[in-house]
Parts: sequence; C-alpha cells; structure tokens
Amino acid sequence: MFTKAPLVLFFVLCSSLLRAQTNTTQETWLDYLNQNRYSDRWGSWLDLQLKLNDGYIHAKNAGEYTAGASYFAKKNFKYTAAFTLVDAYANTAHINHTKELRPWAMIQLNTSNSYSKWIQWLRVEERFKETIANKLATGNFDESTRVRYYLLAQFPLSKRQYQKGTVSFVTSEELYLNFGKNIVYNTFDQNRFFLGFYYFLNKDNILQLGYTKMYQKLNAPDKYVNSDVLRVSVFNTIDFHKKPQHLTE
Repeated sequence: MFTKAPLVLFFVLCSSLLRAQTNTTQETWLDYLNQNRYSDRWGSWLDLQLKLNDGYIHAKNAGEYTAGASYFAKKNFKYTAAFTLVDAYANTAHINHTKELRPWAMIQLNTSNSYSKWIQWLRVEERFKETIANKLATGNFDESTRVRYYLLAQFPLSKRQYQKGTVSFVTSEELYLNFGKNIVYNTFDQNRFFLGFYYFLNKDNILQLGYTKMYQKLNAPDKYVNSDVLRVSVFNTIDFHKKPQHLTE
C-alpha cells in the first residue's frame, strides 16, 4: 500500500500542473526611491514606479506613487507608515484606468558585518482595489489585507566598500500573502526573487540593475502568472542631521 503512495502523489501533482493555466509576461520596472533623515527620530519615504509590459517595453501596465514617514526607534531599526496610489490598466486595450488605494505600515531591520549588508522588513498593507465590470471601472472597491516579508543581502565586490564608483552584488527574496473575505484562491499571492547589482554613483545615490522572477497566483482556480522582470532603480538617501549619539545599534 505504502509503496504505491509516491506514485499516486506524482500523478496527482502532474494532473494539477496540467490543469493550471499559467500566463507568461515580460516586464520592465523603473523605480525612484527617496529616503531622507531629518532628525534623530524622523525621516520620509518617497517611491515612484512605472511598470511596462508586453515584451518588456511596448505597453504601460501601471504607475505606483508612494509617500510616507519613518520613525527611527534605533539607528538600524525603524517604523514606516505610508500610502500608495496604484494607477493600473485593467485590460490589454489600455482604454480604462483602475485605482488601488493602499495604506500600509512596516518595520525594518538593517544589519551588517565586514563583508555584507542585510535588510529585512515586514509590511502589512490594506488594499482597496477598484472592481471591473465589462472592462469598465465600477467605482466600487474590494478590500483585502496583504502581508509581505522581504530579505535583501548586499555583497561588495571591491575593497573600497560602498564608495563612489564601486559595485555590489545584490540578491533578495519577497513573499506575499493575502487575507480577507474576497480572498478565495490566492492566500499565497506571489513570490519575487531578485538578482542584480548596485553601482554607487556617490554616497547618496545608488543605481540598481537586475532581474526579478515573479510567480503569482490569481484569485481564480488554477490561474498563475509567471513574469520575467527587468528592473532599473535609483535609490536616493540623504541624512540632513548629525548622526545621533544616544541611539544604539
């Protein structure tokens, strides 16, 4: 009986994969992220993103616009609260816009050693997505909650670490989970795995170039999206205050 179990599980898995419908996309994401520090405790968060698809560059998929504030509990630990507006195209004809309103809160931990830097964050988003009927926005919004866990590792590739003109190898992983009464088939929302490089333009500006593999489950039976994403990002960080003496690592 037990000798047949692996064979049965194999056929069940193959049957499930055959039934699944997976759409493949090629996208390009252009991103500008600004994080400033104004005092021992307070800073700001600004993120502007343009997403293109249809062979990487032939059509606009969405624009995302985020603004928020950060509170530094310690030098390497902070809280952020922000609001994101998503302006998305609801159909391939690109004749209609739909909105997503997304307030969110996040805790972030930065750590480092002699050969690497690490970033971890846990983010909770309240999502209000405009519903669609006959390819038109209805003005009504579905509500759900999404939890995101992010882990990034950075490894400098030169002795002059994190200095102007130097390069670092970067990899990250981010897992998304959905919750809410309208979430039926996609409690697991998506996974994003990134490989790329940082080029340090100067101490305040970093250029990121890389590739993201995104695998997403849609809120429908056996429907998935498998995306190859080229990413170009500029990270701008300015510390306007003198480094605090009383905060601990």
